[in-house]
Amino acid sequence: MNSSSNSSLNSTWIPDGVVSGRLISSIIMGLCCVLGLPGNIGVLVVILRRSSRRLNFTLCLMLNLASSDILCLATVPVWIYHILHAWILCCAACKLATFLLYLSLCCNMLTVTLFGVHRYLQVLYPQMLNRLGPCLLLALWGLACALTALAVATRDVVDGELKCQRHTGSDAERVAVLVLETLLGFVIPFSVLVTSYCRLHRRVNQTALFSSAKMTWLVTSVVVTFFTLWIPVHIVNMVDITCIVQQTSLPESSVALRCHRNTAARVARCFLFFNCCLDPFLYAFASRRIREQPKSS
Repeated sequence: MNSSSNSSLNSTWIPDGVVSGRLISSIIMGLCCVLGLPGNIGVLVVILRRSSRRLNFTLCLMLNLASSDILCLATVPVWIYHILHAWILCCAACKLATFLLYLSLCCNMLTVTLFGVHRYLQVLYPQMLNRLGPCLLLALWGLACALTALAVATRDVVDGELKCQRHTGSDAERVAVLVLETLLGFVIPFSVLVTSYCRLHRRVNQTALFSSAKMTWLVTSVVVTFFTLWIPVHIVNMVDITCIVQQTSLPESSVALRCHRNTAARVARCFLFFNCCLDPFLYAFASRRIREQPKSS
């Protein structure tokens, strides 16, 4: 979620299209919050109530995913007010809100990645998984905090702007931050997932890999949905980098591209919250789907 540094957003006169875009994105984010919060809370309650025995690691990951979704959606009212009006709180509150948002998004991303690693360890190294299970979850939250530090360090409220947004010392520093976000938030996790599943397909047959129809459908849906809805965010990052590179050699092209980037950023931001809203519905659909199948399957 990259806030634009374009000065036109901070001017007294704002075009009607920009106001409409902000209003539409705020409505979508609000709907995601209204639907997603009770949905994810429902997932927590259902899993905890129906799991009379000790939770397996897959269900622990589902609980972790629902918890990170709840944390993300809980910050939505703050960001809606920020989009429609201005940032009226202090700089510390800006950093705290940024920390909570990015922590939940990073935890979400790492949990989805761990789904693939878990399948790999579960099939090929089950004893190792039993030893590393609790440590993996602790390491996940610790790594999420470390990844969040970059976003918190570059977020600030500049006097006269009344916006909680990214501020960097130079264009080179901004490019470095955007590249790191894309590498750590998409390229590396996606590579880990692809590598895990490719190695599994080479080592075992499909019957052993997909022994649980419910969990297979659920995990696959969550992973595909996650990366589909996160791709626009990193496309916007690439557009940002292109704008910075072209602002000296092709200034007119850079300005035009940045204008379209602002619209794309609002859409990408909605996709992030929509992803957090969609997970519990995928879980509910998977549960219904498995109940409708014959008991023998």
